[in-house]
Amino acid sequence: MCRVITDPKNHPNSSDTGRRAVVAVLLPREHLPFIRDWCLHHIEQGWEVVLYDNTGSVGSTRKTSAFSLNRWHGRSEDKRGNSYGAFTRSMSDSEVQVAFRKELHDLPVTIVDWQPRDADGRIVHGQVEAYVDYVSRYRDTVAWAAFIDADEYLEHAPGLDWEVLLAGVTQADSHRVVLDALVYESRWTRDGQLRDVEELKCLGLQGHGCKNIVRLSKILRADVHWGWKTSEPDSLVRPDRSLFYFRHYRGSEAALDFTPLPNFGPQVHEEGVDVPATIDLSQK
Repeated sequence: MCRVITDPKNHPNSSDTGRRAVVAVLLPREHLPFIRDWCLHHIEQGWEVVLYDNTGSVGSTRKTSAFSLNRWHGRSEDKRGNSYGAFTRSMSDSEVQVAFRKELHDLPVTIVDWQPRDADGRIVHGQVEAYVDYVSRYRDTVAWAAFIDADEYLEHAPGLDWEVLLAGVTQADSHRVVLDALVYESRWTRDGQLRDVEELKCLGLQGHGCKNIVRLSKILRADVHWGWKTSEPDSLVRPDRSLFYFRHYRGSEAALDFTPLPNFGPQVHEEGVDVPATIDLSQK
């Protein structure tokens, strides 16, 4: 069931490139302390916000997923071993959901109840399936959607905005944008204590885990990272990571795979992936 707090059809964030939304599948228990800030950040950048509430999930049925059944979700730990569940240990799932909605009650945010079940009746993650659900609901009314996690913040350099990027992508006749990440310290300590996000350090460039902004009307296949497919031409734009990127709070106490900041700049593309299209960001 879709619970619309503010009707997205009347959303104030409209643009020449059409409506655009940021979509995330999340466990409110993990993101409760930070979710209002995350939503406000994206609303202020002109995005609609759609959250798939995966409360009760014990993980993914996909063997390749980091959230394989009970590996992390069932222990209220993130995939880096941080015990986010300690913050809400005394609260039931329903109490967390009430608190989650209270945090967002006055914001233009759409919340979708998302509790898909496996053959044994267990609530599972279903992240890609949620993306498919969103595309099927909104492909005729929303032009662009960014599919990210609720600990990832879309960012652009001063003097630019997402309208500039998407206008250039449209001009290049491309249907997909791939964003690189800057990795920051974890928002949690290992034992589940909150850390001040404003004081967390940037650790460098994340070496993998890019995220996509896609033109909904052209989607043929949804995925988490590189597996998205669009109708022809299935080219992508990978903007300079110093201009458009996302912040990812992966965790300083876990083993990190990142490129040190002094190497910030030149594009290094993963072997075997699509060749990015280029766009002219000077045309505003």
